[in-house]
Amino acid sequence: MRFSLRTLFLVTFLVACFLALPMRRALTQKRGREWVATQNGHITFAHNFDEETGEFDHRAELWAPSWLVGILGIDFFDSVDTVVLDNMLVEDLRPIKDLRELRALGIMIEIDDQLDFSPLCDLPRLKHLHLDYTDISAERLEQLRKLLPHVRVEATNHPSAADDVSPDDF
Repeated sequence: MRFSLRTLFLVTFLVACFLALPMRRALTQKRGREWVATQNGHITFAHNFDEETGEFDHRAELWAPSWLVGILGIDFFDSVDTVVLDNMLVEDLRPIKDLRELRALGIMIEIDDQLDFSPLCDLPRLKHLHLDYTDISAERLEQLRKLLPHVRVEATNHPSAADDVSPDDF
């Protein structure tokens, strides 16, 4: 069977369009993961989190074959679920917006007094923010809870009856 040059161009164009969105998402997420690495933070991917039990299984296998993950990168096949920042002073959260699928964020280190939490508003799937060793004031914590009304915001220096913090959350 013979194909015209026009048909081959059309097929190439359709394949490129089909791969463009996942590649863009993967490159953006990779940029976010690189920022977390510069903060000496920790990442857990979505395939490690079991929605039914609400627990992490760090032995869970990714559905894609490892040779393909090696070629395209893990960001093409999986999304970042949880980030823990616990090694460096957190001064800027803007780069975390690249982790669009982020479900949970733990900041367990000092934060800049003027840290802008508004970039977290751009994370549509964020459900949990845990602050520890941040020395955040009660007033600022309340402002943060108002800024992120759909996020469970917890701070260990301001425990409340509603807070149900478990070490397994992160």
